[in-house]
Formats: sequence, structure tokens, C-alpha cells
Amino acid sequence: MKKTILLFLIFFVVNVSFSQVKKWTLEECVNYAIKNNISIKNTELDSRTATVEKSTAIGNFLPTINASGTHSWNIGLNQNVTTGILENQTQQNTSLGLNSGITLYNGLQNLNRFRKANLSIVASQYQISKMKDDVSLNVANAFLQILFNKENLKVQNEQLTNNQKQLIRSTALVDAGSIPRGDLLDIKATIASNNQNVVLAENALFISKLSLAQLLQLQDFQTFDIDETLSIENKDSGIMLQKPEDILAKAKETRY
Repeated sequence: MKKTILLFLIFFVVNVSFSQVKKWTLEECVNYAIKNNISIKNTELDSRTATVEKSTAIGNFLPTINASGTHSWNIGLNQNVTTGILENQTQQNTSLGLNSGITLYNGLQNLNRFRKANLSIVASQYQISKMKDDVSLNVANAFLQILFNKENLKVQNEQLTNNQKQLIRSTALVDAGSIPRGDLLDIKATIASNNQNVVLAENALFISKLSLAQLLQLQDFQTFDIDETLSIENKDSGIMLQKPEDILAKAKETRY
């Protein structure tokens, strides 16, 4: 009996641990979005294509070398070149060939192709960097919107709770004849408005979660949630004491 209870408790604990919903941190959301964004992947493929085109453009400057060879057998009646009589002979012929060529001038086409390939690589790299920045910014904004909506929902619930408590107190005061019944009706109207605000806040929170889940391209968005604890690395770095222009200059230096 004890073994059965112990096994049941172990199964229950394991089942509860697996049923917990994963909460995404801001860093996890940004990294996942950058890694799985289709547009970024397509641009990375374009960058690889540009690299291949550059290799091809470099190859156009190199000389071409072609080698060829043939070997033939001829068996049957053939005229003897010495006696002029037809004889059964076996003849073998072998020929080898080697040729090489290099383009001396073709209107700078090879040079222009090489320059174009180089520029395509640089442009694709800048495009990838910009797209990553845009994705990171969009994810961060969506993440902060969820935090705002969560706090707003807490505020609306607290206001509803406080007004419900006020309703209980006011009901007692009305029964005692201390306040008019009209005050009680005002509180009930306020509670009805609070209930509506709670519903609106819940909808806003769900929509903001859905928006971030779509940015991450997650299939299971129903259970999606974020980690509300934001941690700042290198708290002693003194970044909060720096001037905005110094931070901007450092960001540009790091990026470029």
C-alpha cells in the first residue's frame, strides 16, 4: 500500500512539473525570433548566393585550360601504303590536344561583375543587420506591451475588489440609515464599469500575447506567456550614468 501511494505521489509531482507553462524571457524571445524569422533566412540565402557569384567572378579572371584526347582502332581490309595491296590490317590512331585561353579585354565586364558581387555581399550583410534590429525592436515592443497589459489588469482587478468591499460597507450603512440608497446605486454602477474594464484588460492582454506569439511564429499560442522578471546584466557597468550621445556613439561603433 505504501509503495502504491509513493508511486502515485511521484507520478503526480512529475506530471505537475511537465504541465507547467514555459515562460519566455525577453532575451529568449529576441533570439528565437531572429533565428526563425523567414525574411532573415531568405536574406541570408541571398548573401550566400552573392558569395558564390563572387567566386564565379574571380574565376573569370583566370585562364581556361582544355585538354582532349582520342584513340581509334581500324580492323579490316586496308591498302598497304608501301605495296598498294589490300591486306587485313589493324590500325590504331591516337591524337592529343591541349589549349588554353585568357580574356585580355571584354569591355571590363569581368571587373564589373566582380564589383557587383562584392557590393551585393556588403548590401546583404547590412540588410541582415537591419532586419535583425527591426525584429529585435518589434519583439521588445510587443514584450513590453504584454507587461503593460498585465499591470493594467492587476490595477483593474484591484479597483474592482476595492469597490466590492466598498459595496459591502455601503450596504451596511444604507441598512443603518447612515447614507442614502442613491450612493449605493452609484457604487453598483462603478462596479459594473469595473467589470467591463477587467474584461477589456483581459482581452488586451490576450491580444498582446497573440501578437508576440505571431512574431515568434509559435503554433501553440494559447499557453504562451512571458517571464515578468526583467534582469539587467552588468548592473555595475555605469550605463545609467552615461550621457545619451555617448551611448548612441558606442552603439554605432559596436554595430558598424
